[in-house]
Amino acid sequence: MAVRKKPKNDFGVELMAFCATYGLTYRDVADVKRSTLIECTTGRCAGHELIPKVRQFMADYEAQKASS
Repeated sequence: MAVRKKPKNDFGVELMAFCATYGLTYRDVADVKRSTLIECTTGRCAGHELIPKVRQFMADYEAQKASS
């Protein structure tokens, strides 16, 4: 059984809420290894390139859902 890590930064909380709202998984959100994304949400890596891309995906996804 996999142990879920709780997010330790604002990005982690934001991503967790986004996934819960839209019923998505981390794999659905980012085309990277799941462990890489989890490291960004727990503060183990900075994610200077990944976080802006994920935030852009979330904004685009929400805009698409709002227009449909």
